[in-house]
Amino acid sequence: MYVLAVALAAAVAGCGGAHKPTDQQQVKDVLQSYLRAQVDGDGQAACSLLTAGGQRQLIALVVKAGKGVITTQPSCEDAVGLVRAVAGQQLLGSLRNARIENVQVSGPRATALVVVGINTAQKVSLVKSGAAWKIAAVPGLGG
Repeated sequence: MYVLAVALAAAVAGCGGAHKPTDQQQVKDVLQSYLRAQVDGDGQAACSLLTAGGQRQLIALVVKAGKGVITTQPSCEDAVGLVRAVAGQQLLGSLRNARIENVQVSGPRATALVVVGINTAQKVSLVKSGAAWKIAAVPGLGG
């Protein structure tokens, strides 16, 4: 009787338990987490969602936007802080309200559109690294 009760409890738990999100939902979640980290200036969280190439792109974007003012290459975490410092409240508000659309997954690669405001959309590329999706091309640099 005890074995039957344990088996039944396991079966019920399996039926009503948490389900694994689809790849499309995981991609959306990663992009939303990245945007939230950018808005909050949380460099560690934002950079953890980027591939090494994505981190290099973000740093390059910040250095280029600095137009010679940035004389040493910042870390990825510092680059996130610099983006937040110069973005302004209007852009930060737009990023906070960005929508993720048109998620396309093909094996270990994905693309999505990050829609900021009415007419601004950036194509973002992601790759699956183990069980986690990472942003390979930073919003603002295309994909």
